[in-house]
Amino acid sequence: MLTAWLLLAGTAQAATLSGFVTDADNGEALTRVIVAVEGLQLRAISNNSGYYAVVQVPAGTHVVSASHTGYQTWRDTLHFGADEAERLSLALVPKPVDLGEQVSVEAERISLRPQPLQQLPALGEADLLRGLQLLPGIQAVADISSGLYVRGGDPGQTATLLDQTPLYNPSHLFGLFSAFNPDAIKKVDLYKGAYPAPYGRTLGAVLDVSNREGNRKRTSGRGGVSLISGRLLTEGPVGQGSWMLAGRRTYLDGVFSALRARGEDIPLNYYFYDLNGNINQRRGDDTYAAGAYWGQDDLRIELEDDEESFVDLRWGNRVLTARWTRAFSPALFGHFTAAGSSYESIVALRFLDAPVRIANSIRDLSLKGDLDYFANRHHTLSLGLLATLFEFHFARSFNERTQLDLRQEPVLLEGYVQDEWQPRPTTRVQLGGRGTYFSEGNRWHFTPRLSLSQALSGKIRVKAAGGVYRQHLQLITTEAFSGGDFWVPLDDTVEPGRSYQAVTGVEWTPSPRYQLAVDAYYTDLANLVTVDTELPDDSEATHSEAVFKSGGTGWARGVEVFLQRRTGALTGWIGYALGWTRRTFPELNDGRPFPPKHDRRHDLSFVASYGVGAWRLGANLAYATGQAFTPVSESPTQRNSARLQPYHRLDVSASRSFELRGAASEFYVQIFNVYSRRNEWFLQLDSVDPEVDPRKIKQLPIIPTLGLNFSF
Repeated sequence: MLTAWLLLAGTAQAATLSGFVTDADNGEALTRVIVAVEGLQLRAISNNSGYYAVVQVPAGTHVVSASHTGYQTWRDTLHFGADEAERLSLALVPKPVDLGEQVSVEAERISLRPQPLQQLPALGEADLLRGLQLLPGIQAVADISSGLYVRGGDPGQTATLLDQTPLYNPSHLFGLFSAFNPDAIKKVDLYKGAYPAPYGRTLGAVLDVSNREGNRKRTSGRGGVSLISGRLLTEGPVGQGSWMLAGRRTYLDGVFSALRARGEDIPLNYYFYDLNGNINQRRGDDTYAAGAYWGQDDLRIELEDDEESFVDLRWGNRVLTARWTRAFSPALFGHFTAAGSSYESIVALRFLDAPVRIANSIRDLSLKGDLDYFANRHHTLSLGLLATLFEFHFARSFNERTQLDLRQEPVLLEGYVQDEWQPRPTTRVQLGGRGTYFSEGNRWHFTPRLSLSQALSGKIRVKAAGGVYRQHLQLITTEAFSGGDFWVPLDDTVEPGRSYQAVTGVEWTPSPRYQLAVDAYYTDLANLVTVDTELPDDSEATHSEAVFKSGGTGWARGVEVFLQRRTGALTGWIGYALGWTRRTFPELNDGRPFPPKHDRRHDLSFVASYGVGAWRLGANLAYATGQAFTPVSESPTQRNSARLQPYHRLDVSASRSFELRGAASEFYVQIFNVYSRRNEWFLQLDSVDPEVDPRKIKQLPIIPTLGLNFSF
């Protein structure tokens, strides 16, 4: 009855104001822009396509405004007639922004634009995932890991989306860099927990990355070179839309070849590349778009003892999307997507004249439809349907004899509905739910979601959110080599993972310069699985109960503090997280709870950027409790009952802007791990003599680098 009333709620004797909001500089759509009729309790927030609709505007003359972080507020006086449908597309003018202004903490998520991440000191070059690891509640297990461990969860419990399509392994160079080209990124939305109904599939967090659509105003480009790779992006208008093409490639293979040409014995050859492309056209109320991502890593090692012995590793992602959006009426907007995503990893090696080959892949084909209905001044409804066909393939052969060839093709059907209710200008409620069907095991589930946000004053806002989440796919991963990671579906021999999440917090913005956010969270986990490391290498068992130790439970709780200085010559943030997480498996640790390796009691980060003239100086300082491990002892000890030494590291950078043949350019120097602390990574046991003390494997030393960024 409520939905029917909302859909039939009339706008008699009232006008509707609708349109698209874009960036005046490049014509790209702007999301989460607040369009308001001042003096009345009327406003709308632009959706993922930049579309908004303010309904039930009384006839008369009113002041209308549009505001968004990083842009000048637009304001004008408009006259509305009764029952009038007014179309008003807005182009907001960007304003010079500091690093902090581009990190926006909202009620249920953190929104970032690429500029602050590109300014952070980094290892080799700017990287999205490694930049996110400096935010409270997000951890890395090693210097060479771009995996996200969010609020006690592992990378397999975090969904990574590129233009709303899953990216199953977002890493290059064994996890040292992510698959995201910083030049191609438009915006990043991170939900650290209790994410809303339009998202699903994982127990923990969601990272939603959107690529640039392309400059609708003029042809332009940008790029850069570093000691690791070179990159280039070009974009421009075409017809009634735009295009964008970006590429990046490392030239490490060229360096290795040059060294071999000089007589050096370099048995290693490695390179990675990625390509991003988008094109779109607008025809009245319709927009048609297509996008693609293609990334590949290739590593070959020639073993010294035998010229015919080698290790050959290849892994890569592919994403194709086709989108259609349409404003069916001033208050009803639709998004429709057909997408395909795949990840493939191949390990081939030959040793003592015995070839071994392991190949695994995951492919999915999805059809998705979403509708946004701006029902009235208090309610905006969102609903959608998603159908996905998966194909999982795992093959293993030894000495050219197939040992295992497993294929599975499950189907996942999902639907959601969400009502964004604003009973008062200071109050926002999101109530929704998501239903899923997974063909493996014939599983049906419904997972409710709820979030509340209340402004106590113009400077203080409190928030709370919660939900139930399910996960039907399991990531099998190794910390040392992300290229060997692969996904498998959980069949009917085990229950799919389940989590209950609850988050509450407060945001205080005493002035435009400062913002303080404090969050507390609790997650309850059930039906967890972990790989059975005691399974024989030649085992041909494929069902989930045989491959995994199942029936695991767990929990995570903690408090996070995030203080930003957002404007001025000095910008940056201080982040602190206090957290606990535990796991319990009947077959591990005698059934007693234990901390996983990524359990961290304290995690502290300082990020600063200082601009003076053409120079910008930056620094990151990170400190964290040491990683948990199981000590070697003659008597039985509890799992992960000891800690490595605390982790800490300082990175610094300096950059200078200048003009190169009339084009804005920037030269930078960065130093990773300035005081060269060799942080402990893990303990390695002697497989021959267990009496020998374990060797502590260290992480990366000081690494300086330099590079050049340019635009045209």
